[in-house]
Amino acid sequence: MSRSRTSATDHVARWLFLGLLAIYTLYNLGPIFWLLISSFKSRMDMFSMPPKVFFAPDFSGYQSVFGIGAAKDSASAYGVFDSLLNSVIVSTVGTALAVFLGTLAGYVCSRFNFIGKSDFMFFVLSTRMLPPVAVLVFYHLMFAELGLADTRIGLILVAIFANVGLATWIMKGFFDGVPKEVEQIAIVNGYTRMYAFSRLVLPMVKGGIAATAGFCFIFAWNEFAFASILTTTHAKTLPVKISAASGATGIEWTQICAAGVVLIIPVLIFFYLIRKHLLMGMTFGVLGRR
Repeated sequence: MSRSRTSATDHVARWLFLGLLAIYTLYNLGPIFWLLISSFKSRMDMFSMPPKVFFAPDFSGYQSVFGIGAAKDSASAYGVFDSLLNSVIVSTVGTALAVFLGTLAGYVCSRFNFIGKSDFMFFVLSTRMLPPVAVLVFYHLMFAELGLADTRIGLILVAIFANVGLATWIMKGFFDGVPKEVEQIAIVNGYTRMYAFSRLVLPMVKGGIAATAGFCFIFAWNEFAFASILTTTHAKTLPVKISAASGATGIEWTQICAAGVVLIIPVLIFFYLIRKHLLMGMTFGVLGRR
């Protein structure tokens, strides 16, 4: 009798857990699903009441984002594809350089003791503490004097400055998990420290590099505050461009939804490509600190 009651209780608890999990999944993925279907709706279908789930797809939003088809010459499509290209270039180059510099700085801080090391690490971390609005005016004035305002190079520099501190701290943690004996054995056998670093240590922390690149790419890809102030026309990124998407009929909600889907896809692809290294890096970071 007690076994049957226990079995029934477990059955109810299992279904309750699955129900809560379904509600949680719907709560998190529901807005993304609604964004996806709204990107294929016409203006009339988007504002129809009750909301339509089945409708004739309208591709004008994606045509305006990529500058193709019938919507490529519309006023709302002007400069959108260039903004998408700016986002790709700025995020990719900024992430690569930030991870490169952060990897080198993290290795130095992990393996060597130097005067002011703790102060340096705190200063590097403090760059993530400042809200963007606190330094926007300084960046604007400096970039205007240097001729970097409204340029891709200027936004790449901002992406590097914003992410190199995070990359340094994350990579230092991964390098701390690699025993120093790895390099010492290589040096004893006649190899240089650079050889030990590039051929022995780096392959052991490639998961950490992938994880660091993922975080830096997200921050660079979603950056809005600096791009909205430091750019006007030529170097606008997609988040800034879609924030002011408007055409002859007002706010282009279909285009905004399509651009939102386009903004999500590169992040999903990037994390899918690094998923194995990301899992290995997160596991190595946990095990290496024990």
